[in-house]
Amino acid sequence: MSKKSTASLSPDTEAILLLCGRFGSERGEKYSPLTQTEYERLTKWLLECKLRPGDLLGEDSTGRLSDLVHAGLERARVESLIARGTALALALEKWQRSGLWVLSRSDAAYPKRLKRKLGQSAPPLLYGAGEMLLLDEGGLAVVGSRNASDAALEFTRDIARACASDGLGVVSGGAKGVDVAAMQGAGEAGGVVIGVLAADLLRASVNRQNRMGIQSGQLVLTSPFNPEAGFNAGNAMARNRYIYALADYALVVDSAEGEGGTWAGATENLRHGWTPLYVRTPGENPGNLALIAKGAQGFTCEIAERESIREFLEKTPQSVTSSLFQEEVPDGGSAMTELPEPSPVPVDLVAIHEPETVAETAPTARLDMFQDFLARLPLLLGEAAKNDEEIRLALGLEKGQVKVWLAAAVEQGLLEKRKRPVSYALPRQQALC
Repeated sequence: MSKKSTASLSPDTEAILLLCGRFGSERGEKYSPLTQTEYERLTKWLLECKLRPGDLLGEDSTGRLSDLVHAGLERARVESLIARGTALALALEKWQRSGLWVLSRSDAAYPKRLKRKLGQSAPPLLYGAGEMLLLDEGGLAVVGSRNASDAALEFTRDIARACASDGLGVVSGGAKGVDVAAMQGAGEAGGVVIGVLAADLLRASVNRQNRMGIQSGQLVLTSPFNPEAGFNAGNAMARNRYIYALADYALVVDSAEGEGGTWAGATENLRHGWTPLYVRTPGENPGNLALIAKGAQGFTCEIAERESIREFLEKTPQSVTSSLFQEEVPDGGSAMTELPEPSPVPVDLVAIHEPETVAETAPTARLDMFQDFLARLPLLLGEAAKNDEEIRLALGLEKGQVKVWLAAAVEQGLLEKRKRPVSYALPRQQALC
């Protein structure tokens, strides 16, 4: 492998790229890159062996590779993937010419939010363009249907401009409709924009107007998928969780009920409690009210001029029923709040066509209560593990509710579930790799 081409990569990131990355040269190859599930098994084995991904590289790795059977992986497959040095060097050189960077979970610059909220489910690799530190800035995730009405799109742009005025970043997915309206609205108002793309990162990163946002430090684009990958429905659905995990709050502008990427992402977020979820009320689609019934907070479209959107979100965790973006005027009507006009930097993302797909979801409890539940666990489990009944009695919860929340906390990596007997404990501190 060309050392010059990979000099910017840590040994761990180089190894993870070789194992999980796609370089456009896999067609006809006997072995495919590791899936995220396979990589999670590998990292568990590496941690048990006190190894890092980079330890699988080099001549002295032969003995270690012989034990890969314990990770449920075939040695010949891993050796074949690690031998893709030339393909990696060529791909990396192409990406770097376009200003792209690559991060792995082992890198210090990898977003802490993704590790904290998703645990081992955080993507092994992130590709991106722009200031990577913006990925930990947080902000408001704004999502919605690709077929949103003109009124919904105008509402979206107003929200995005208010976020920019208040110094609150906007996180979205780059799909046409609500996503693009949010990102363009924030970018044109001088705000910070975080775009989590499901496809075409390389093409989006060299778009002239996107380059302006990237060079000004306002825009960062990222994707857990190959920078040259075209649209894939599975990737689009998987990308939703990263949008929520990178944000402090989330707002659904418009959603169908029981189907589509917006519905699937919102209900997944409700189920896992990654980010407090607000829903535009009223909306044109029945999905908005259905999400509120599942535990999201209603969010109406008027706000007093004296109140910032950040303060509004921070002080209304129980319900959002105040007026947003409009102030009363003497004739009984309303007038739009004046927003400052910073130097515009347009954001013209490549809109990604995302077909509506059905996602099955489970009922969930209100997010504020789940977050309170999580906050109490360190005190409750600081001394010793406890079973679900002990936790239920200590916190005064219903049996069914505590089971749902314990399962969600385990899935997020916030709790360890132990066996014989079944009990729950705070996770041992281990660095993700």
